[in-house]
Amino acid sequence: MTPELQALKDKTLASMVDYMRNDEEDADHDPEFDPGYTQAEVDRCAEIVDEYLATLAAIDEASEAKRDAAILAAVERVVLQLNRLNEDSEGSLIETDQREDLCELIIAAASHAGLETEGEDITEEWREW
Repeated sequence: MTPELQALKDKTLASMVDYMRNDEEDADHDPEFDPGYTQAEVDRCAEIVDEYLATLAAIDEASEAKRDAAILAAVERVVLQLNRLNEDSEGSLIETDQREDLCELIIAAASHAGLETEGEDITEEWREW
């Protein structure tokens, strides 16, 4: 994994954990706060992202058309898995910031694997978050 992709992954997961923790020193701290998801769901998100990145790393460069099809299939699979995970947390896990970070990570990884995205959001077709 490139340092850029690792940084994007770390940023995404850290924002999920930070929101979940609700800092007790914050003036707006609410001891009854429930983020709607658990560390287990954040960990599952990390696993899904890792599986996606591993899939992309394993794609051979047979032909551009086959490579692009394999990359898009991996994008579809990761987005559908994230849809299910977010649905399991009743839509709480992936909020606006996380959506933007996840999309950036998915698109950057696909681009790094060889897909020319031309600034297009390649997740939009399947994304429900």
